[in-house]
Amino acid sequence: DGDPGDAPNLTALAALVYHGAASWNASRLCAAFNRLGKLCASVDETGARRSQWTELLHCTLDIMADAYLPLLPGLDDAKWCIIPLWACAKAGYRDGGLAAALLQQLGLDDGTRLHKAIGHDHANFWWSVSTAPEEARAAGLTEEMLCICADCLLRMAMGRVDIELQHCSNVLLGCARLGYTDPALLHALAAAAGQAASRMGEQHLSNTLYALGVLECKNPAYGPPLRRLTMEVQQRLQRQPYVFKPQDLSITLYALALLQPKDGHQWDTLLEQLAAAAGQAAGRMDEQGLANTIYALGVLQCKAPAFAPALQRLTVEVQQRLQRQPDALTPQGISSILYALALLRPEQGRQWDVGVGCMAPAYSPVISVLAAECKRRDFAGFSVQGLSLSAWALAKLGYRDQSLFAAAMEAAMQPDIWRSLTAQDWSSLWYALALVRHYPTVAFLESTSAASDLLRTEADAQSCTNLLWSLATLGVPYEPRLVGVLVERLGLLLAHKGEMKEQNLANSLWALAVMGPSVLSRHRRSVEGMLLEVRLRKDAEAAAVVEDNGAQPFRVEHLAELLQLWQVQQELAYADGCGELAGILAAGVGAGSHCAPFSDGQLAARWLGEEASGTISQLQRQVASALGRLQQRLGAEQRSQGIIRIVSVSSEQAVEGLWGRVDVVVELGGGRRVAVEVDGPLHFLANDPHTRTKDGSTQLRDRQLGRLFGADNVLSVPYWEWYELQGDGSREEGYLLRCLLGLRLEGPDN
Repeated sequence: DGDPGDAPNLTALAALVYHGAASWNASRLCAAFNRLGKLCASVDETGARRSQWTELLHCTLDIMADAYLPLLPGLDDAKWCIIPLWACAKAGYRDGGLAAALLQQLGLDDGTRLHKAIGHDHANFWWSVSTAPEEARAAGLTEEMLCICADCLLRMAMGRVDIELQHCSNVLLGCARLGYTDPALLHALAAAAGQAASRMGEQHLSNTLYALGVLECKNPAYGPPLRRLTMEVQQRLQRQPYVFKPQDLSITLYALALLQPKDGHQWDTLLEQLAAAAGQAAGRMDEQGLANTIYALGVLQCKAPAFAPALQRLTVEVQQRLQRQPDALTPQGISSILYALALLRPEQGRQWDVGVGCMAPAYSPVISVLAAECKRRDFAGFSVQGLSLSAWALAKLGYRDQSLFAAAMEAAMQPDIWRSLTAQDWSSLWYALALVRHYPTVAFLESTSAASDLLRTEADAQSCTNLLWSLATLGVPYEPRLVGVLVERLGLLLAHKGEMKEQNLANSLWALAVMGPSVLSRHRRSVEGMLLEVRLRKDAEAAAVVEDNGAQPFRVEHLAELLQLWQVQQELAYADGCGELAGILAAGVGAGSHCAPFSDGQLAARWLGEEASGTISQLQRQVASALGRLQQRLGAEQRSQGIIRIVSVSSEQAVEGLWGRVDVVVELGGGRRVAVEVDGPLHFLANDPHTRTKDGSTQLRDRQLGRLFGADNVLSVPYWEWYELQGDGSREEGYLLRCLLGLRLEGPDN
């Protein structure tokens, strides 16, 4: 009968247990548990052999549990419970009630057995209970037991007793898993880990950083140990770039994404080293590691060219695995990667493939594969947050397959999902729909309105703004209850300094303006409050600049905000009881103030006009060219009669009282002027049956043009009508003549 503590492998240990465990005493059984736990730590079986190994492991533990449970009442030392508990945790063993019984035994007499435990027993207990089944913890773990262990560990640290490196890491991991956040214990463990950083193995370095990240150990007290830990990671990577295992690289990057300890060392260099090593290890990472690594690089804003090779390797690996095995990634993994790629997208106008609407060239394939997987699964299995973030990310990444967003809406309407949607989730889903111009279903709109009580108490400023902006952009008919709740919530948040950004104010005001003058009038009080806040902030900004150098130049980054405020002022002039509100912004300090959108709007319009020559669409050029040909043809035909029906054709025409430029202004005989707007697909909603409905922004443009030119003097040329002419010059001229004059081309007097 051999010693189970010396068994060379699981097969040998299982044979000893099978033949002798029923007659062993507690000491011999504990030796078997200890050996089994160590064998679990060193196993390297994979695939079918791993399944067979696990089956043998659990069968062995079944026999050991049956032999050990009757002995428990007579065992007084904590180690007799902690060693089997640790072995169960290492083996992932959840059967037979052994873990629950061990915890119950430790908890007897208010957990007094734990007072006598030595250092490594406390560490093993902490790590083991953090991985134990929830039902086992519920049955036997008490807050008093955790407090006893924490107190013992703290006294060890304060008494200059070294806590072994592995134990320090394990206790921190246990704290992270259990959500145990006692500051005294965490500070002591972090300090001990920092002092021992140079002696830690790579796995313990990674696990320690991960635990500190999950526990949100970000305040200045953690600065010194975090610097020591991250510097140690950097130095090891400099000496040996591939010293960390793939899983450890993933965990370290994820931890840094949570902590972002940027002070005190070469942060960018560390990230570049970790990213490069992770890219090289992509093929050896498991799927969760790939997802966590890409997620971390996204959260850490690793957009610089130095990160591109690693990101490409990682995303290509994800793409290839999904192509080989579509179910390789969990829903959480898919949503994490999509979210990261959305954060990593280039700034607008840089490195975008306009033709397909996705990031180019490295990430487009993986985005398409991830989107196809979302669509194939119909978002089944996605968490509430995973669903909303995936839809948001795909929209931000330029993905425009309308059927995918229809599937996202349908998934959101499942009872177990929509009841759990937070204000942020509603905001993300609506924002995604607005970005892709997907008009919502009646059920989705009604469910959003039904969530008004939630939005009234939980929505932050960004969520309120996104919802209002989305409703306006999609041209959703005014919903008094929903809009009222959002505007009321913004008013409350406005009273709290720092809650609302200037962009929130501009977007919210613009959304109400798109909904129409009557909506502005209905919410007059809230509109006034937001306008006054805009003026207050702009005046303060202008005064600070004037005090500094006496001038405040126009800033292009504020262009969109200025144009929104310009349009708001135009609508206020036509809103009942709001006429005086239109002057609030114009009453700002100085001619150079951004509080004067009438003057700044003209400046913005001039800047926009200077840029327009590079942004005119081919469709617009075709219409302008056809109008020019029509002018010449009618002029030649009508000169003998002394009648000129088209006096002039002006492309990209600046018009007084308008924030931007009109695509084409046609002046007709008798002084009549017609604004011609060439409306491509981006001016319309994108999903059936709404593809010929103009979006909110275009409706606002037409309304404001109608006031300047007259409602009958605004001509929209929809892209589908123009394309039906198939490039036939005569048909194009005839189409425009009928639209402009109601005449046939054959004879001007017909």
